[in-house]
Amino acid sequence: MFLGKAIRLNRLFNAGSGKLLAITVDHPITRGVLPGIVDINDAMRKIVAGQPDAITMHKGIAEKVFAPYAGQVSLILKSTAYSTAYHPHYDTPVADVEEAVRFGADAISVGMIVGGPEQTAQLTHLGKISKDAASAGMPLVAHIYPKGSMVKDSNDADAVAYAVRAGAELGVDLIKTFWTGSADSFMKVIAACPAKVALAGGEVGKTLEDYLKMTREALDVGLAGVTYGRFVWQHEHPAAVIRSLAALMHDNASVAEALDVYREAVSTLTER
Repeated sequence: MFLGKAIRLNRLFNAGSGKLLAITVDHPITRGVLPGIVDINDAMRKIVAGQPDAITMHKGIAEKVFAPYAGQVSLILKSTAYSTAYHPHYDTPVADVEEAVRFGADAISVGMIVGGPEQTAQLTHLGKISKDAASAGMPLVAHIYPKGSMVKDSNDADAVAYAVRAGAELGVDLIKTFWTGSADSFMKVIAACPAKVALAGGEVGKTLEDYLKMTREALDVGLAGVTYGRFVWQHEHPAAVIRSLAALMHDNASVAEALDVYREAVSTLTER
């Protein structure tokens, strides 16, 4: 491993737990300008107050809002985009490794949708950016989902296992994917992937406790990280939510203990 990559990985992953708690704000191209990130400067203040390990965003937003937080949190530069409305099966390239280096990112992130004929071009792109990232000493994160036009159930364990293994086969360091509904089924995903696996948030629950339970179950079977978005920054207290997740991930807290951390953080944190 190049020294540069080792240094960046050490900045990304928590020194105590070896796990990554990242927050994503890359949603507008995919899902529209959602409540919670309309005012991206306000969203960033609230997110950073929670002290996540990293934030994932596109280059234009990074250029406008990230500089005040340099040194406080790592930047993961998102380099592809898909749209649930206009091209739901294709994540198209929008940035490259050279830009990630120029922005001071600690990783570059690539999205890829598998499970249909649309994956061919995306596999080609992932293979190329994996080569470029390795040459630059840049860690590679991939958001890989089995949402292609031939997939019937995007949360099926076999489909998710295929998705993460595709990323590992092409040299991805950390692969973000879907929860499969239970610890037993998610063990199949972890077992299929020699790379690190992270969870997406999405719409798996309605309450903070739902997400904490999912995270705890996944951690107990080998999860290496999370890259959560909407349920964090659309919450009334984003920083407190992040602190509760950090208690699970970095302090090995139970769900009940993480909820206690959340309640304490609500009463003590200033997010503005």
